[in-house]
Amino acid sequence: MKYRAYIDGLRAIAVLAVLFFHADIGFRGGYVGVDIFFVISGYLITGLILNDLDGGQFQVFRFWERRVRRILPALAVVILSTLIAGWFLFLPLDFKELGQSAFAQAMLVSNVYFWRESGYFAQAAEVKPLLHTWSLAVEEQFYLLFPFLLIALKRFSRKSLLRAILLLCGVSFSISVCYSYLNPSLNFYFLPTRAWELLIGSFLVAISPQRASPRWLVESLTWGGLLAILVAVFFYDRETRFPGVAAILPCGGAALIIWANGHTLTSAGKLLAARPIVFIGLISYSLYLWHWPLLVFSRYWTLDQITISQRELLLLVSGVLAVLSWRFVETPFRKRIVLKRRSQIYTFAGITIAMLLVAGLAINELQGVPSRIPAEALRYANGRTDRALMKELGLKEALNGDFMELGTGDKHLPIELLVWGDSHAMAVTPIFDILCKEHSVRGVAATHSSTAPLIGYESQARFALKEDSIAFNNAVVEFIRCKHVRDVVLVAVWSDYMANRETARLRRHLLDTIDALRNSGARIWIMKDVPRHRWNVPLALASAVWHGGDPEQLGLPLAEHARASRLQDRILVGISAPGVTLLDPTDLFMSSKNLCRVAEGGKALYCDKHHLSVAGAMVLRPLFEPIFRGINKSLPIRVGSSVGLGMPLSGP
Repeated sequence: MKYRAYIDGLRAIAVLAVLFFHADIGFRGGYVGVDIFFVISGYLITGLILNDLDGGQFQVFRFWERRVRRILPALAVVILSTLIAGWFLFLPLDFKELGQSAFAQAMLVSNVYFWRESGYFAQAAEVKPLLHTWSLAVEEQFYLLFPFLLIALKRFSRKSLLRAILLLCGVSFSISVCYSYLNPSLNFYFLPTRAWELLIGSFLVAISPQRASPRWLVESLTWGGLLAILVAVFFYDRETRFPGVAAILPCGGAALIIWANGHTLTSAGKLLAARPIVFIGLISYSLYLWHWPLLVFSRYWTLDQITISQRELLLLVSGVLAVLSWRFVETPFRKRIVLKRRSQIYTFAGITIAMLLVAGLAINELQGVPSRIPAEALRYANGRTDRALMKELGLKEALNGDFMELGTGDKHLPIELLVWGDSHAMAVTPIFDILCKEHSVRGVAATHSSTAPLIGYESQARFALKEDSIAFNNAVVEFIRCKHVRDVVLVAVWSDYMANRETARLRRHLLDTIDALRNSGARIWIMKDVPRHRWNVPLALASAVWHGGDPEQLGLPLAEHARASRLQDRILVGISAPGVTLLDPTDLFMSSKNLCRVAEGGKALYCDKHHLSVAGAMVLRPLFEPIFRGINKSLPIRVGSSVGLGMPLSGP
C-alpha cells in the first residue's frame, strides 16, 4: 500500500489524546484514541491482506512475520523493563499481579486477564503497569483470525466481501451496544465487542475508493471527522457509556478522514501530514507503550497526587524513550536490518515469548518474591488482603431474603440485627459477626457496593445496582418488617452520594427510610463514615517502613477529616426521632498527634484508601457494643442520641 502521511498524523492525534487522558491533563475523553487506532489498524491490515490476495502473493506466515516485527520487539523491551522496575519498586502482591499480566500478554490474552481483574475490589489501575496492553491483545487476536476470514471470502465477489464485513460489523456493534448495559467491563475489553471498530477500517478498503467526489464534500467530511474526534476527546468522560453508541463519534470521525483523503489530500489531511505531527505518529506505538508504566511507577510511592508539572515531565521522558525505542528497536526489526530471515524472527519470537512466560509464571508462583521486602513492611502490606465477608448481594437474593448470615448462623433463631449498606458496610461486618457470636445473636447483612441504603433512591455509580437499587432496598425494608428485625444499622459512604450536591433529596430519602424502619418496629443506628485517606494506606505504611520512614507520622489530620465530613453532616446532623442513634467512629481513630491513625499493633487499619481492613473493623467494637447491650436487655438504651465524637442529634 502507498504510504499515507496523514494516517500517521491521525495516529498522532490518537496517541496524544490517550497520553493526556492518562496523565489527567485536560482530555477527559482521551481514551477514544484507542478506538481511532483500531480503525486505522483495520484499514491498513485489510488493505495489506487484500493487496497480497489480489496479487496471489498472500502467505499467512509472511503476514504474521510482519506483525511480529511490528509489535513484539518494542513490547518485549517494555515488558522486561517493567518487570525489572517492579522488582525494586513493587510490593509482593503488586509484583505478583505484574507477573500475571506479563504472562497473559505473552499468551495474547491480557484483555481477558484485565477484564477478570476489573471488579470493585480489584487493585486500582495505578498499580497495573501493563494495563494498557489490553488493546494490543485485541489487535493481536484480530490479526490471528481475520486473515483466514478474508481468504475464505476472497473466492467471492468484492460485493460479497463488502456484505460480509458489514454483517460482521453490525453484529459486533449490536453486541457492543447490548453489553454496554449488561456488562460494561466485558464490553470494554473483548474482541467481539470491539471488532466492529476494526471492521470499519476493513469496510473502507472493501468499498470503491473515492476519486471524483466534489471538493467541497471531501473537505466537509474531513473537517467533520476531525471535529467528531475532538468532540469525543473533550466532552466524553469516565461516566460516558463506552464503547457502544458513543464510540460512533471517534470511529466514524477517523473513518471519514481516511476515506476523504483516499485520492487527494484535503486541507485537514495536509495539516495531519505536517512533518512534526507525522513524527509523533511514527513514534506513537513506542510512545503508547512507555507512557503508562512511567506514570504507574511514579504514582506508586507518591502519597499525594503527582503534580501536573511532574506529569508533563513524565510524558516528556516517555517521548525520549519512544524516540530511542523507535530508532533502535522498532526500525531495525521492521526494515530487516537485524534478523533478516523469517526463520530468525520466528526463533526470536519463540525465545522472547518463552522468557516472558517463564518470568511471569515464576513471579506468580513465588508470590511476588516477598523476601525482597522487610518483614514489618510485609505485615503492613498484607492489609490489602485483610478482608472478610465482602458479600455482593443482588436483587434476587434480596427478594428471597437470602442475606449473609452473621453470628451463630442458627436458622432457628430470630433475626435480631441487620447491617444494611454499601461496601463500607461490608467492611464493618467482621466486627458484627464477632459480636453476634459473643452475644448469641443471629444477624444478617444486606450489602452491595456503591448502593446507598435509602428507599426510593437509585444509585448510579459504576458498581451500583442502578435500576435495581430501589427494588433491592424496598425488599430489605419488607424483610425487616416481616421478620420483625429489632435493630438495623445503616452504613454507607454518605458523601459519595452527594456528587451533585443533592443534599435535600438525599436527606428526604433518609427520612423516608427512617420512617419506614420505625413503622416496622426497628431501632435505627446510622454510622457516619470513617476517616478517608488520599492514598492507599497499606501501601503507604509499607513504603514508610521499607524506606526508613515513620509509620506513626502517617494519618489524616483531624481538621482535614472534619472538612471532608461536612457533606455527610448536611444529611445526617439534626435528624432526631425516637429510636434513631447516630454513631460517629472518628474518636476511635484519633492519635495523640491529632491524626486519624491508620495502623495499630503493626497492622494496617485499612485495606485501601477508605475501606477498613478486618483489623480496622475491630477498632469499632466500642461503637457497636451498645447495640448488643440493648439486644440483651442488660442495659437500657438511650435513643435519639449520638455515640462517639460528633454533633449531637437535635431537633430541627
